[in-house]
Amino acid sequence: MELFDFHIMPYQWVNDHAWPFPNDKWDKEKGSKLYKDYLNQLEYSDELGFDGLGVNEHHFSAYGLMPSPNIMASNLAARTEDATIAFFANVIPTRENPVRLAEEIAMLDNMTEGRIISGFARGIPTEYASWSVPMEESRDRFEEAWKLILKTWTADEPFDWDGEYWQYDNVYTWPRPYQDPHPELWMPAESEESLRWAAEKDVGIGSVFNSPQEMREIFDEYREYANEEGNSVGDDKFTVSRTVYVAETDEKATEEAREALKYHYKNITAGVHKGATAWMMGDDEYDPEKEETYIENLHPHGELAWNFDFDEFSDRGEVIVGSPETVAAEIERQYDVVGGFGRFAGQFTFGNLSHEKAIRNRELFADEVMPELRRMGQVTGGTAQTAGADD
Repeated sequence: MELFDFHIMPYQWVNDHAWPFPNDKWDKEKGSKLYKDYLNQLEYSDELGFDGLGVNEHHFSAYGLMPSPNIMASNLAARTEDATIAFFANVIPTRENPVRLAEEIAMLDNMTEGRIISGFARGIPTEYASWSVPMEESRDRFEEAWKLILKTWTADEPFDWDGEYWQYDNVYTWPRPYQDPHPELWMPAESEESLRWAAEKDVGIGSVFNSPQEMREIFDEYREYANEEGNSVGDDKFTVSRTVYVAETDEKATEEAREALKYHYKNITAGVHKGATAWMMGDDEYDPEKEETYIENLHPHGELAWNFDFDEFSDRGEVIVGSPETVAAEIERQYDVVGGFGRFAGQFTFGNLSHEKAIRNRELFADEVMPELRRMGQVTGGTAQTAGADD
């Protein structure tokens, strides 16, 4: 099994707010230090032997301080030697210029000598609200941007693109990607449409906010569609992400992680969901006086986050907290329930967890949990896909 450190880079000092989080709450000194701490944490994970480092994209949000994951990846490219840098993921339907994105990822692939996994996502509703892009265009934009980016990477001669959302003359990327024909692709997928798309393209998928049994159903559906396409399906096609905290004992781990997890879910995760609900209900911005109405209409995971209960989240497997033995055993249990996965992406920094605890969390996981997990899952790596560039 490959083991990744997936960092969402949360802001640690917001209360009673919702997306878009008021930017007058931004403290430049605290924020600058967070970026330094978070990048240092990821650099340290490379030194500890993690196989990959995950970055992702969110806008106007205290939930994640990465409106440009490519900038973070560029910094990590210079700081690290061995770990893959994985985009979990770039939100391509809202991009003004997918060709520019293709160029940037090609640059990063060369800078790292092929240490890039390029994940593409449709994104959550707040990403569309951020850029005034109609949510109903999401899937069509995603599919067009995907095809345009892959053709940009692989075309042997300049081409014109006359799509529904993007139009270009003489597209011809320079540099070409380091990996041939391009970086490995990845996407989050749960709906039938997304699972069929990923299976048709022979692209790996990931899941984060579901119980192990729900993941099993999602991954089995992908397996069914992949078999229809004649594509083989091994553990390497599946990535599972969980929030993880390791301490010397179960009791100590729970004591140290509980409040940071509560902040992560109730303050910033639910804050995103409340803002998204306001937008989906037709409000131009979040209205605190209508909070009760928003809460009544939350997405099921938003409702779980708002009513955060540590035991409930532990029981459903979304958070894994405990001693090294407990954490390793729970990941192995989920592996069996899910039916296998080749990559585990742990979120080792969450909520307002201190830098010191985040570092210790990674050390204990690398020293005492990682060896137990290495024997699980088979990942071939570097399996770049070509389907979808022209069809």
